[in-house]
Formats: sequence, structure tokens, C-alpha cells
Amino acid sequence: MKKFTTALVASALFFGSSVANADIATWFAETEIAANVRLASDYQFYGASQTSGADGNDPGASIQGGFDITWATLDFIGADLYSGLFAANVEWGRGTNDPAGIEFTHYHGIAGEFGDSGISWDIGGINYTYPDQDADAGFSDDFDYWEVYGVFGYSFADVMFEPTVSVGYYYSPEWFGFDDKSHHIPVSVDFSLPYGIGLNVFFGNLYVDFSAANLAAQTTGASGTADEYQYFGGGISYTALGIDFDASYTAISRDDDCALVQTGNIGGSQCGGFIFGMSKSF
Repeated sequence: MKKFTTALVASALFFGSSVANADIATWFAETEIAANVRLASDYQFYGASQTSGADGNDPGASIQGGFDITWATLDFIGADLYSGLFAANVEWGRGTNDPAGIEFTHYHGIAGEFGDSGISWDIGGINYTYPDQDADAGFSDDFDYWEVYGVFGYSFADVMFEPTVSVGYYYSPEWFGFDDKSHHIPVSVDFSLPYGIGLNVFFGNLYVDFSAANLAAQTTGASGTADEYQYFGGGISYTALGIDFDASYTAISRDDDCALVQTGNIGGSQCGGFIFGMSKSF
């Protein structure tokens, strides 16, 4: 984590009184910024590849990066106020318009723990933007959308491999440019194995409350209609020479369901599969 070092300059510019200067200097002194960069063989979102395009291409490499900011710690409730920015290359499209080439995401929330109970909580919102994606006629002006989320976790500190279980709920009123609501429930369990190896297993259920017309449109290219599917898998991670290495595999409950939901929405045509990545935090 890197401390924000321009507190005194900011306070001198924006505040005239010595009391205000002291307050803002203290606030900025508590602010921490961390940067990260990642190179991976694919970028999966809810189990669907974001780099395979709409024509059945093999997933492509993904370069990702961002910043995480902890603005302040609220000691009276044991929680941190945070924000973040994430960017990654993508390749998908819908209809005949230009596919998106990049995703920008910013998120904001508050996270903490209930005393020494081992129970953690995280509440916030995410905004997804695709600046170079044109919209299809009949849909919203663009594919930008937002989600709100709540995640609860529990750490078994006195159990072998110290498992941590987390369960979340993500809701959006405008899934990928549709005026349809989405409900995503992810569940994951993390283990700390010997020799510094991390193990993660996960499960997710995505349900999109399509209108009748949008659900009927999902029949393109496959049999039946789809508004829900599940994904699950696991992965391992290890840190060496200051670099985090990881490998994971994701499977889909029904390939047709994933292809329908994702192709109808964002053009991704590959679901599940292996991902290998390496990342560095600063």
C-alpha cells in the first residue's frame, strides 16, 4: 500500500483555517492507494469469456490493471471506506455494430468486520462502461450499466487450512444494455495450504429477468431459451519473487444456457475453461 503524500498541499489550497487544514491533513494521511497489473490467458466474467468475440474465436490474452483506494477507517464501526478503478481489454459485440475493445469499471463501498466474530461484510456499487461500443437499434443507448452488491464472509481461524467462506448478492436493473434485471449469487471458499499455496473453489448462479421479447431473442443460434445458468470451478495461487501466479478452471452447468445468455447480451461465445495469470501489486 502507498500512502497519499499530497495532503498538506491539498489542504493549503482548499482550506483557509488551521483547524480545517489539520482535519483534511489527517484525513488524507489515512488514505492509502494500491496499484495492480495483471496478464492472463483470458478474462472471464460470471463464467463467460470477455475476449473470445462474437464469432466463436478462442479466448485471447487479457491485460488488466487498476487502483484500490482506502479513503478512511471508521473506527467506531470497524469499517473502511474504499473506491477502485479497473480496466481490461475485451472483445465482444452484439448485432452488426462494432465490438467493445475495452472495459472501464469503477466501484465504491464500505467493508468491515463484526468485532472479533470472524464475520466480514462488504456493501457497495459497481459501474461498468464500454466507451467504444455502439448500441443496437431497439436497445438502450449504450451497454454501460451498474450493480449494487452485498457480500458476507466468515473465517474459520482455528480450523485446518483456515477456510474463509463468502456469499454475495449482486443486482442490476439494466443488465448489459437491456432494461432487464439481473441477479447474481456467488459463493466461494478460500484455503491457505502449506508452502504458501492458496486454494479457491467457487460457484455462481446468474439469473436475468428478461422481458418476453428479450427472452425470445435468446433463441438465436441455439435451441430453447435461457435466462439462468450456473458456473463453478477452482483455482490455485502462489507468490514467488513478488509476483502472484494463478491457475483456475471454470465449468458451466449447460453450455447452451451460457452461450444464449452471454451471446444475447454481450457477444461472448466461449464459456468456462482454463485461465493462467500473473499479477503484481504496488
